[in-house]
Amino acid sequence: MKNIIKYITLVFTLTAIVACKTEFENHNAASEDAVYDTPDAYPGIVLGMTKHFAQNAMSEIVRGPGVIAREIASTNTYITERDLEKGDIPNDNSSLSALWRYLHYERGIAEKIGANIDDVVFPDDDEKAGIKAYAKFFEGMTTAYLGFYWEKATKQNDPDNQAEFFPRADVLQEALADLDAALSIFNSNANAVAYINSLVSNAFSVVDVINVFKARIYLELGDYQNAIAAANNVDMTTVSVWTYESTTSGRNPVYVTQYDPASNERWKGVVDMGVTVEPGDGRVAFYLGGDTGIASIECNFNTNYILGFWDNEDEDIPVYLPDEVKLIKAEAYAHMGGANLTNAVTLIDEVRQDNADPFGVNAGLGPWTGNPNDQQEVLDQVFYNYAMEVYLQGMRWLAHRRIYPDYLNGVTPPVDCALQRTRNFFPYPYNEQSNNTNTPNDPSI
Repeated sequence: MKNIIKYITLVFTLTAIVACKTEFENHNAASEDAVYDTPDAYPGIVLGMTKHFAQNAMSEIVRGPGVIAREIASTNTYITERDLEKGDIPNDNSSLSALWRYLHYERGIAEKIGANIDDVVFPDDDEKAGIKAYAKFFEGMTTAYLGFYWEKATKQNDPDNQAEFFPRADVLQEALADLDAALSIFNSNANAVAYINSLVSNAFSVVDVINVFKARIYLELGDYQNAIAAANNVDMTTVSVWTYESTTSGRNPVYVTQYDPASNERWKGVVDMGVTVEPGDGRVAFYLGGDTGIASIECNFNTNYILGFWDNEDEDIPVYLPDEVKLIKAEAYAHMGGANLTNAVTLIDEVRQDNADPFGVNAGLGPWTGNPNDQQEVLDQVFYNYAMEVYLQGMRWLAHRRIYPDYLNGVTPPVDCALQRTRNFFPYPYNEQSNNTNTPNDPSI
């Protein structure tokens, strides 16, 4: 364990490997390369990469997409959240810039593992296979998030700051290729799976996590049959979480933002989770506490304290929720229409009537009483359940964009506060625009 901690400290105090070239000389480069030649270092590198994502990228996956999708709102004078709330986002917005930087940093570590590990002799081949596959998973996951939130993005990092940008469909296909490469290793080596699961978390099922990300990506691509197939490969009896601890460097990042006195209450939950809640929906009480007495700065939304997975400093955050897997399938069936609507409604009812969710996210409602033959009504109900179920997971923005693709046609920022999302895609960070000549023009909204 001491060796693992030592290597985490070493690797993650080195210069970040990101899309943009660093603007100072990295005197640690030789030391960094030496670390990747040492088999004993790799568990620490994996844990450090995972911890960095869980504490840094996850915080921004909650914040930016959460404000854009009206899950949370600005409750202080900080301009970052205020710009997100009105959709008029400058390129130096700290949330989008941080998310871009963190995802490239973490992908860079995964790429470095992949570039070096084949040349390293491990005493245990299963450990080596597991780490190699997990790095591929991390490449796929971070690339997927870039494709989720930006209209165009990079597929790989470029240390010379000339990373090429591709349409998001191509980026998401690249993410799928990485995830499939990881699965190929894991599916042929059960010991590698067991090694990674025990290393990463006290509750982690890497194969199921990969299949959930594949299902999310296929849904974004409009490949509904493959989305259903990937979701069907998820073992619904397992759970997977990002873990936290009660230390200064290990706390749940959303807890810190919400409850640490130094956070200045920058944002809180929009009342009723930002949607019209069906009476009796138990998910409101799971996710939200009492009225804060603070209205949001830009839109005057009433706000609530946030509970759920974020009201204790060492509380785990799910990588995904089991009912999200059902909603992925329900949405895919609903988009396919026709006789598939019956399957969609069956899955919707399973989510609505859930009283035994392993994380306690139970709607406790009766069956849906809408028109099961009306495709748009079914899709509306899918979105409602996304909004209530997968709160602050960075997925509501995507679901709204998929189900209501024309919602912001003709709209320009700043966006009317009555609208349920403020953007289609993030603009590109200022630092990327300034340093990488390949950076595209910003989307209009």
